[in-house]
Amino acid sequence: MARVLLTGATGFLGGAVLHQALSRRDGTEWVCLVRCASAEQGRQRIAARLSRFTDPFTAQRLARAVEVVPGDFTRADLDADPRLDSVTHVLHLAADTSWWGEERVSRTNHDGTLALARRARGMPDLVRFLHVSTAMICGAEAPALVEEAAYPAPEARHLVAYTVSKAAAETSLAGSFSDLPIVVARPSIVVGHSTLGASPSSSILWVIRAADRLRLVPCAPDSAVDIVPVDWVADSLLGLLRKPRLAHALYHVSAGEGARARWADLMRAFAEADPAGGPRDDFARFDLAADRALLRRRFSETFGLDGSLKQAMLRAVRAYYAFCSLDLTFSNARLLAEGLTPPPAFTDYLKVCLDNAPDIAEQFADDLEMFVAPPPSSAPGPALPLTASA
Repeated sequence: MARVLLTGATGFLGGAVLHQALSRRDGTEWVCLVRCASAEQGRQRIAARLSRFTDPFTAQRLARAVEVVPGDFTRADLDADPRLDSVTHVLHLAADTSWWGEERVSRTNHDGTLALARRARGMPDLVRFLHVSTAMICGAEAPALVEEAAYPAPEARHLVAYTVSKAAAETSLAGSFSDLPIVVARPSIVVGHSTLGASPSSSILWVIRAADRLRLVPCAPDSAVDIVPVDWVADSLLGLLRKPRLAHALYHVSAGEGARARWADLMRAFAEADPAGGPRDDFARFDLAADRALLRRRFSETFGLDGSLKQAMLRAVRAYYAFCSLDLTFSNARLLAEGLTPPPAFTDYLKVCLDNAPDIAEQFADDLEMFVAPPPSSAPGPALPLTASA
């Protein structure tokens, strides 16, 4: 019987993984390492996340099937809890996704991951350690079609501390833990749920909607963004976790060439899903570096916000626009060769995301912490780039 240790159970992707896995009732035991004062408190945190994917009663029932171990993965090497010794699989999802606080992000995503790997050495029956990274470790100067084998690369120009830390973690795992059965999965841009839409999380969806409202794109209409739904990502990770043999140790969990979303297709999909928004033939291409005044003016006219929320949201729009201008597609050939289900195109489930989506500014709340500057007493983080973003 498989016994899976999961970190990040209370996050967006962690909730999707648990909901998919527990609903199958396949006999797998799930052990969740959760920061909490007690197992019951941790279970309630998990139930709260699961309730975004199902009704509250079912969420509570599913959460009861989870074994909660109070703890912190960044100190896992000091955790002598014997319940961790019998783990057969590790699915490491937990991470600090902040764009601020380089030292803190590195401590969590790099140092913390190595602490968990050291603890995994004490699991004699370990079959697989699936570490979830990010496709954006390729940096800002990658080719249009990104292959797994080329990264992490020491010459990559990283844009934010998050991708620096994730690349470093991959490098250290490969260099110091070759004795562990480590497999790395790199999701691309995770947006929405293919059937539940924006209900589980509005993260990043708001910026695609903002682009539609602004009628501005920083790239050619045939440029693409690599977007995948959280439920498909969860299923793919479960497949990589449990498949007895894998051909590779690195996989993109991405839309790839077959399901990437081109801006021209997104414009048509918005017009079909939201005809009240008018025709989408008035999109204008602009230069993100040269036309900052145009973006500020159009933003103010469109959203009418003020104060700190306006500044944070405009900062975020610039950053995400800059990422879109990179026009990157992440090859998923390895994943598909393993026989896993191909991803749906974002344009195929855009309408369901819009059907239950709240106001754009309200949706931005899911990403707000990444774009608000830390207090003066905090360690300084890297400035958000105006030419590229992760």
